[in-house]
Amino acid sequence: MIAEVMPDFLKKYFPLILSFLVLIIYFTFVNFVFIQVSKQTLIEWIYISIGTFSIVMLFWALYRTSRIDPGFIPKDTLGEYDENKQRDYCLQCRIKRPERSHHCSKCKRCILNMDHHCVWTANCIGLYNRKYFLLILFWGSIGMFSATLLGLMNIEALWNRIWENDSLDLSKVKAAFIFLMTFSQFLNGLGLYYFFWNNFKLIAVNICTLDQMILEIEAQTQRKYHTDLTIYNLGFWYNFTFYFGKNPLLWLIPIGAPIGDGYLWDKKASSREMVETTLQFTE
Repeated sequence: MIAEVMPDFLKKYFPLILSFLVLIIYFTFVNFVFIQVSKQTLIEWIYISIGTFSIVMLFWALYRTSRIDPGFIPKDTLGEYDENKQRDYCLQCRIKRPERSHHCSKCKRCILNMDHHCVWTANCIGLYNRKYFLLILFWGSIGMFSATLLGLMNIEALWNRIWENDSLDLSKVKAAFIFLMTFSQFLNGLGLYYFFWNNFKLIAVNICTLDQMILEIEAQTQRKYHTDLTIYNLGFWYNFTFYFGKNPLLWLIPIGAPIGDGYLWDKKASSREMVETTLQFTE
């Protein structure tokens, strides 16, 4: 909805706008809560340190997600249109594309393993930046929850400052603002974590958002529009390390590339193929 009302020339600056909003929230809590209200105990130092580290990781992941090639398929990938294999050919780009690729109407390009077009990163989420996108959600939720905990530790002081007398002054306005900000950060943290968990579950079974939409349409219409998507699910460990790599030290850091190239996919036998194979052995 935001993308529909926003002028086109501003859309490419969405990552900067998002970064600016995050910085406002961060410095608001650092100045008004940590410096002016809190007693700066050890646990509060831990919360502010976790929040600061999360913000750094968030910006790093946001930069990587917005700047990296998500998996654009070269336009010189020639191929002839075949009506029987129309899913392998893009009429807009006029190229032959690999399986699990989709055309993005915003980027006007075909993307390897396209998940969706993200307006906040001004980029498609595809094979090469899907991990980074999840890290935006992960570190963003950690940062929001850290701010919430810091605010909750000082909620009594903020509340007392609001109601200490009947007069209205700047300190009361700031206290009320921080009180509301703490509540909003909790809701924002829940929202980011919800999106992170949903996307993580998709990676766990090796499907993307567009695949999920196809499966939902098939379930509603009782019709089969796509090949069996379960053939790409080779187990949680394979699916996870395909995108995040096999080095645990790099899982939460926005560097590295997926194991595959997006052109050839390892598969297991589909349900239909397994039934046919079983019938052949029983004949």
